[in-house]
Amino acid sequence: GGGGGGGRQILEFFAEKSVRVNVSDVPEVGEGELLLKSIRSVVSSGTELKVFCGDFDQGSQLDTTFEDMKDASMAYPLQYGYSLVGRVEAVGDGVDAGEWMGRLVFAFAPHGSHTVVPADSAIVVPAGISPEDACYFPAVETALSLVQEAAPIVGERVAVYGQGLIGLLVTAILSGTVGSQSVVAVELNAQRAAIARRMGAGTVLHPNALELGRDAPDGDFDVSIEVSGNMRALQSAIDSTGESGRVIIGSWYGGKSSQLKLGLDFHRSHIELRASQVSKIPAHLSGRWDKDRRFLEAWRWVQIIKPSNTLGTSVVPLGEAQSAYENLLNGNTVGAEFTYDD
Repeated sequence: GGGGGGGRQILEFFAEKSVRVNVSDVPEVGEGELLLKSIRSVVSSGTELKVFCGDFDQGSQLDTTFEDMKDASMAYPLQYGYSLVGRVEAVGDGVDAGEWMGRLVFAFAPHGSHTVVPADSAIVVPAGISPEDACYFPAVETALSLVQEAAPIVGERVAVYGQGLIGLLVTAILSGTVGSQSVVAVELNAQRAAIARRMGAGTVLHPNALELGRDAPDGDFDVSIEVSGNMRALQSAIDSTGESGRVIIGSWYGGKSSQLKLGLDFHRSHIELRASQVSKIPAHLSGRWDKDRRFLEAWRWVQIIKPSNTLGTSVVPLGEAQSAYENLLNGNTVGAEFTYDD
């Protein structure tokens, strides 16, 4: 098959805190592949800000979970992003045109106006979900995986550190499962704190309220979920989680090292620290859950939460990506969605 008409815009991270849009020919579609005309893509705020700032281990694998990125290394210039929705515009040999042409599809693909993906990696967007909401699918799956890893039981108090894109989605899923009264959102930024209330947090705290750790009036959490990307928040989570509680660490802290205080108090606390990352199903769940089942559940939460309406993310054309990343970095916005010209 051939490519579509016009040029292809693709976002490139080309230096620290610098992105640009390159224009090239629309790629040819090969055997077993689909050509998508993009409608929306969303910035994965945590990971992409690390890439934007150059806060990564130079030369490490770009992403071990996506086939297209396994051979690429983390070094400028690079294309990145994995939350794109588009319509199928052309199909390659061996792909059923009747099944795929015109379908609304989600792809783990970098930001760009057109993308070619293997048909077996494309995910058909379920009926009743808009492209604007569908591009949040990986963020919702990440939040869902964190809540499943935390596995709070009814009556437990759960603190969510950081109310960025993932934190707000974690708050929403928790409030829809264990109930708002159990959910404590911890956030510095007043705008994000207000959105956390809207997403269902029963209590919203400034980090200063937890200076006394588990002895603070609102401390002594059964479970803490750390998704701020800030090591100081991880320290606060450890200090404010009750004896024999658990801390689920969803953040990637980048290439910088930082020191945690894990003294006698921690030693005696029997607190469990667990790293959580969405690409695999945890061993203790894998008997009943696989990625397909979790994908179905994530789509259900996309439909419930409707992130494009509730999160207050900024929506800008791809050409304004530089200012979108700067605004994310400065905490002016929770997230950014890119639009593509027809």
